[in-house]
Amino acid sequence: MGWSKRETTGPCDAGSGEIAMSDYQLQVGNVEVTAVSDGELFLGKSFYPDVPESAWDEYPEQLDGEGRVLMNLGSFVIRSGGKTILVDTGLGPVSHGMIANAGSLPRDMAERGVPPDEIDAVVLTHLHWDHVGWNIVGEGSDRRLGFPNARYLVSKVDWDTQLALTTQVPEGSAEERATFERRLSAFVEQVEPLEGLNRVDLFEGEHQITPEVTTMPSPGHTPGHMCVAISSQGERAMVLGDCIHMPLEVHKTDWVCRGDRDPALVIKARSALLDAAERDGTMLLGGHFPAPGFGKLARSAG
Repeated sequence: MGWSKRETTGPCDAGSGEIAMSDYQLQVGNVEVTAVSDGELFLGKSFYPDVPESAWDEYPEQLDGEGRVLMNLGSFVIRSGGKTILVDTGLGPVSHGMIANAGSLPRDMAERGVPPDEIDAVVLTHLHWDHVGWNIVGEGSDRRLGFPNARYLVSKVDWDTQLALTTQVPEGSAEERATFERRLSAFVEQVEPLEGLNRVDLFEGEHQITPEVTTMPSPGHTPGHMCVAISSQGERAMVLGDCIHMPLEVHKTDWVCRGDRDPALVIKARSALLDAAERDGTMLLGGHFPAPGFGKLARSAG
């Protein structure tokens, strides 16, 4: 891909001592990870408001044929210690005003052998609309849990932040007000009902789901944003959430998007994560990376 500092590398050779994987499955020690997707999201280049148009000339492969930023709506199913864990639940059947080809997560999971009732825990890396869309399904009196046997694990910081927004009046430009309404409606429709159903577990800091799977705070994109660390038999992997959206951010660590609440904290968290991943040989799992989103880091041209 021609990165001048770091680049992500694709599927590893199972016989080389690296972490073995098929196209959409990855083995990290005793832990099995399956990449699934809710579809694709299309964004304007203004998603990175401080990046000039000319800067995209270096990254044409990360745009679609119409020059839009193309993002996978990826989630990950983790099987560890007898538990089946789903990280993030996509955009869902409602687009919230976004340009997307979405709504395929339940079908994709079924095709990969993961029915909704098999999920024991849903981890929400943060509470933006494109990560919570299948928490609740159905209409009216038929509203029900998308994953009926799961506990939903949510950062208390993000929960409290979003809950406070329900009493605020949106301000700013039309675009800013629309973004506010999208986030608020996603929380009200897809996250807040979990409390009434007694299915949400709020926590702060690191949270061990199994002895091999732990949430890791990585604030910046949202105040309570978290990644998910996997460590088993000396092998490591990290689900990125929105700490890193696209492969180009592996090199352009200072590219921050409209959704990043604290840009300075984003850059700090991203840089620390990448340095540790390169040092430890950690497999990165990027939900917004091109599917399946698996990759390691390698130095290129210095």
